[in-house]
Amino acid sequence: MHGLAGRIQARRRRVRALAIAGACLLAGMPAHAPAQPSAQDTQPAAESPDVAAGRLIAERGVQAGHVGCAACHMMNGAGQPDMAIPRLAGAAPAYLQQQLSFFAAGKRTSFWMTPFARALTPQQMRAVAAYYAAQSAPVEADAEALVPVPAGRHARGQTVFETGGGGAGVMPCAGCHGPAGQGMGPFPPLAGQSAPYVLGQLRRWKRGSDRDPMGKIMVMEVRGMNDADMQAVAAFVQSLSGNGPGSGSGNAQ
Repeated sequence: MHGLAGRIQARRRRVRALAIAGACLLAGMPAHAPAQPSAQDTQPAAESPDVAAGRLIAERGVQAGHVGCAACHMMNGAGQPDMAIPRLAGAAPAYLQQQLSFFAAGKRTSFWMTPFARALTPQQMRAVAAYYAAQSAPVEADAEALVPVPAGRHARGQTVFETGGGGAGVMPCAGCHGPAGQGMGPFPPLAGQSAPYVLGQLRRWKRGSDRDPMGKIMVMEVRGMNDADMQAVAAFVQSLSGNGPGSGSGNAQ
């Protein structure tokens, strides 16, 4: 536990430093409108994304003096579960690209992500989405410690995930996100995802916030969930393996 606490404190210091960088980046960006495509960004949409270019974007970003995606999401896409920074590894590239486009267009808001997404051209979004979709990061061994769940709640999380919330009218998460949380069709993978991040999103939908243009589905799905069940489900999905690149294959949600 001391090791985990030390890592959490170190990461909090890191995030505070990134907050300063993010504020500077936000101040330097246009008030609206994503980056305009360059001459090299006019290739046909059907052409395969440049994964090598995506790796460079993840590592270095696209603006001099600013960090890349890996500063928060890591190069292997594992994210930082204890800081509620989501896992990207293995998510469908179309889903990741769609979410970047939402951030860039102001359809999904984030102090962190909006300025970064607006700095990317559509081709660069495709490239970095393809890079992270191809990653296969292991889940942290101490994942279950990040969202403390009373005895028996892990089993409750598994029940809600697999069969739903019974009389509350909550549908099983597995019906859309896959029996192993691997993602299906337009629905993103949940296996190995940061429990604090999942819990935060569930609570946001519970409050009635769509989050993005596709969020109305989740607002309806979580209506019958109580907070204890949200915590249990969040802890359960993070305990799933989350291994395997491209596990969330399909179109974006």
